[in-house]
Amino acid sequence: MSDILKDLSLLLHPVGIGWMALIASAILCLRRRRALGAFVCSLAALALWILAQPPLVLPVYGTLEEPWIHSTVEQAPNADAIIVLGGGWRTSVHDFRRVDFMESMDRFFTGCELGRLGKAPVLVLGGDPVTHGTNQPPDSEGLHRWLQDWGLASLEVVSLGPVKTTRDEALAAGELVRKRGWKKVLLVTSAFHMRRALATFTKEAVPVHPVACDFKFLRGDETTQKWHWAPSEEDLFQLGLWWHEQVGWFVYRLLGRA
Repeated sequence: MSDILKDLSLLLHPVGIGWMALIASAILCLRRRRALGAFVCSLAALALWILAQPPLVLPVYGTLEEPWIHSTVEQAPNADAIIVLGGGWRTSVHDFRRVDFMESMDRFFTGCELGRLGKAPVLVLGGDPVTHGTNQPPDSEGLHRWLQDWGLASLEVVSLGPVKTTRDEALAAGELVRKRGWKKVLLVTSAFHMRRALATFTKEAVPVHPVACDFKFLRGDETTQKWHWAPSEEDLFQLGLWWHEQVGWFVYRLLGRA
């Protein structure tokens, strides 16, 4: 019963509402003998359903994760520093330490775990946004103070400074690596993002070893691949992440950034 109710709830999400609107439009066009309109609406409804089904979307998404299943915390070597890319947190004036933990916060905790295991003595945080005309402290400062207050600050914590993109993080990391004389750093980011991140950091001559985390498909949970009779907003979002990485990879290669 709970599974049925969960599936029914999909219709209350924006994607579900849009899907039902397309079906209703197709039926209305048929009743008014507008074959072309009915065909277009039906095709759009079918496409939306296909693009939001876990068994179809997640294996495609998994192609980004599969190369990194052996590049995790357990296989990480010792290094001079741990670089954690941003994307797992953001400024929030109402949350503690003024930081909102997001879905990709696995990156931060993976970096902390590497430090706890003694893989490197320095934790480098990316992801601080470029701000103008604000007195808000950077996100990395809030995370650093959180580590201190919870008694987890055995590491030196360094920020890459204000950045907008993965390439900005790579440029800042390159300067820091050369300044510190580091020979090897552990690069921590989501598995789906690792290909582009690794290529970008390598392009900037940063000696990185990949440590992937935040696996969304290859996590050993087959229940995530169940078919839904209505389109799933969550899986459409996963497809969007896959598409974002494909476009980002193409643009970075075209501009010589990866």
